[in-house]
Amino acid sequence: MNQIRVKHPVTVIADRLKRAGKIPVLQTTHSQMDFQGGRHLQHISSIKGGRCHAQSIKTHVADLPSKVQNLLAEQFEREVITFREKLESEFAEIKRERNELAALYERQSARIGRLKTALKDASAKVSEQAGLIARLKNEIALERDALAKAERRIRDARQGLTRVEHQLDEPFPESSGGS
Repeated sequence: MNQIRVKHPVTVIADRLKRAGKIPVLQTTHSQMDFQGGRHLQHISSIKGGRCHAQSIKTHVADLPSKVQNLLAEQFEREVITFREKLESEFAEIKRERNELAALYERQSARIGRLKTALKDASAKVSEQAGLIARLKNEIALERDALAKAERRIRDARQGLTRVEHQLDEPFPESSGGS
């Protein structure tokens, strides 16, 4: 049940503010109260602490005077409007951020797609280069083998040539025929 603690001085101050053309909100009403002697200050402290029984009257909103009901309704409506404006502002900000994130997601997705394509192309090129490297290594190995064989043949040929030269340097046996 909606119950409001009502104190006669608060109602009087609210009516006075309304007649003066001011909006009787809690802060304005509170500032108009006379705190001399500390009686009202103690009363407000006890209300906040929930210890006020003798000096306050519990009542339903429907039991309040129509002026107070109207003031409460106006205050409630202002607070609802303020809260709604705050929520709409937050919603607009969230929506803007969501749209920014969606656009960023789209850009990043497109970039990821391009990078995947580039990676596939690079992978294919790496495979092609690896095949070329393997063929070149094989050709180099064959050429080294051929070079080694050629060097052995050259060495063997030089040794044969050296033997022949030694044989040529040796004197020929003279024939035993008569001169």
